[in-house]
Amino acid sequence: MRFRAGGVIIVCPCCQNDTFDKDYRQLNSRGATFFGLDWANRNAVLLTCRRCTHISWFMSEPQQDR
Repeated sequence: MRFRAGGVIIVCPCCQNDTFDKDYRQLNSRGATFFGLDWANRNAVLLTCRRCTHISWFMSEPQQDR
């Protein structure tokens, strides 16, 4: 899939590919983990390049480009 962030098409900084697989990861903090509040941590969006597998992290959801 192709994505946009800030109105710009995302391309891989390593190989210039423009197709990615999207996934999500939780950003754990020590304090929340210590108190058993992992569910309160923020999530990041990961885009993995389909060509070279470079991973780019985003704090805001990139828009899927059509």
